[in-house]
Amino acid sequence: MTQIESDLDLNAALTKLSGIGPKRAADFASAFGIEKIGQLLCLMPNRYESPAVLIDGQDLQQLEGQKVRLTGTVTGLSIWSRGRRKSTMTVRLITEQDQKLSALFFNQGYRKNQFPEGRVVQLEGQILIKNGVQIIAPKVIQEGEEVPKYLQPIYPERDPVGRSTIERAVTAAQDYFAFVSEPLPEFMLQLAQVPSLPEALQQLHKPRDLQQAEAARRRLALGEVLNLERRRRASRATVESRPLEADDKLWQRILQRLPFELNSEQTSVLTTFRQELDAGQPMRRLLHGEVGSGKTAVAFALALAVAAGGGQVALLAPTEILARQHMATFQSWLQGARLKVVGLLGDDRAAARRETLAALRTSRAQIAIGTHALFSADVAFQDLRLVVLDEQHRFGVRQKASLINKGEAPHVLTMTATPIPRTMAWAQYGSLDPCILRSRAGTSGSIKTRVSPQDSWQQIAKAQRPLIEAGAQSFVVVPHIDSEDGLLAWQQRYLQGPWKGLRAGMVHGRLAGEQTAKIVGEFRDRKLDLLFGTTVVEVGLDIPGVELMTILHAERLGLASLHQLRGRLARGNAAKEGFCQLFCANPDSFERLKFLETAADGFQVAALDLRQRGPGAMLGTRQHGKAGFQAFDPLRDDDLVALLRHKELRNWLADPE
Repeated sequence: MTQIESDLDLNAALTKLSGIGPKRAADFASAFGIEKIGQLLCLMPNRYESPAVLIDGQDLQQLEGQKVRLTGTVTGLSIWSRGRRKSTMTVRLITEQDQKLSALFFNQGYRKNQFPEGRVVQLEGQILIKNGVQIIAPKVIQEGEEVPKYLQPIYPERDPVGRSTIERAVTAAQDYFAFVSEPLPEFMLQLAQVPSLPEALQQLHKPRDLQQAEAARRRLALGEVLNLERRRRASRATVESRPLEADDKLWQRILQRLPFELNSEQTSVLTTFRQELDAGQPMRRLLHGEVGSGKTAVAFALALAVAAGGGQVALLAPTEILARQHMATFQSWLQGARLKVVGLLGDDRAAARRETLAALRTSRAQIAIGTHALFSADVAFQDLRLVVLDEQHRFGVRQKASLINKGEAPHVLTMTATPIPRTMAWAQYGSLDPCILRSRAGTSGSIKTRVSPQDSWQQIAKAQRPLIEAGAQSFVVVPHIDSEDGLLAWQQRYLQGPWKGLRAGMVHGRLAGEQTAKIVGEFRDRKLDLLFGTTVVEVGLDIPGVELMTILHAERLGLASLHQLRGRLARGNAAKEGFCQLFCANPDSFERLKFLETAADGFQVAALDLRQRGPGAMLGTRQHGKAGFQAFDPLRDDDLVALLRHKELRNWLADPE
């Protein structure tokens, strides 16, 4: 709830308002968290409706869909009962211009005595042309009640507080607008181009037009952005971390361990990270890198710097395939170094696990790479200074916190190619500082995507067979394992049909980690033409040169997952163009999937996901939805977030007095 900095009157309880007693005040508190008059004034309407058109001789047949106010004489009434407490009451009327219409009241049969034949009534509602002219669920206008001159706010309803109750409460609080003061300096209002808070609140509840309503919303959104930034600054100010003492010579030795030179984007991001490690406060960074952009190399350099400085590093991976790949990569790049890399996986043997845990407790191991096994209570570090979360959206908020809490204010690097809405919103709101890698490092191959009806799979498979026989390899992905639409059934269809005789392997979550690694290794060594799999293929398969991918039942997967999957294609310096074939069995999903035919990178995919799903509860554990804010909209208010980088505003935040 947006807060108002004001005097005692605005902080008065709702019971000070006419018509609100203790029970109604308790209802507001339970439904909306509103206990004070100032909080009520900040309640955002869901939408606005234009004032009703006052009917004065217009042809009602021409006004379908419009909200009108009209006067008519009751000519009859009937009630159709649809069971207990369910009924439709139809009141027949005729206007002064002899136009006939019916007013429909739902589940309000108790009002029949209000409409005796011959009574003149004034009604307000929406016109529908169906079996003649109808006015749906109208409001009965009391004598002397004027047509509003302003847009009418439509407030959210939460049981047991209905819309009319909120309208009456806001009306009763009108006099309190005079007590609202503006806590922000004038220069900030001018930067954001928003009205003052007193003006905004009055316009919020009585806007002359939608432009006024939008300006009012943005003023409240600015307050929410600033409140979050204050909370972020306050939380960081209370936490310190040891600066990393790493000179240029150390960083040069680290970069020499990479088998390739970092590109300009990777170098720039790593320079930013170096500065943060030296700052004495915990780093909280989002590394938003396109699939194949080289995030692992940046994370390796950062981990090596922390380990060389005496700290420990935990790298959390979402799948065992990816964890094993990270371990192999780190061990290869660290060959001959004194630093020790250990793994914590779900199927570790007991003796090996005990040795790994002991090595972490005593700092004999500096870098731990693992999956969910890292969350276990028996995993303890002597000095955990850096946590790397790879594709963090696959882990729960509390799970990630349990790992971070194994150290004393460690640095946290969150890596993702297509962040879930919550992560993207955190970055937009300024609660995570984003760094971006847009280029696919070390590859020249682009990826094309096509969406087709699933019943065309045989025709397309036949067309692809010559390519596979000529040396191309292909992934085939099915969202789940069993049933006639599962992985096992589809592998059989392909290998007994258009791809009969081709060499194939299969990976899924039920296989032991070592068995999966063996099959993936055979595919990497080109001993297999095809690799059938579930979405375990999504992350962790860094196999150069794969050109083809088929995804069946693509409608069952999110856009982010589909983008991650196609990112397995065209990897490596000599990569040819990749081709990803999406098959859709549900026509309703075609439009959504077609977006991937033109969306070239994960940034576009993430932006669409944010628009469709919402950003999530920013300060809680819910990962999609309304974000806990009333006014702020990340799609419309990114310019307000950008103001946080304005020098004068930053100075004011540091010293608001």
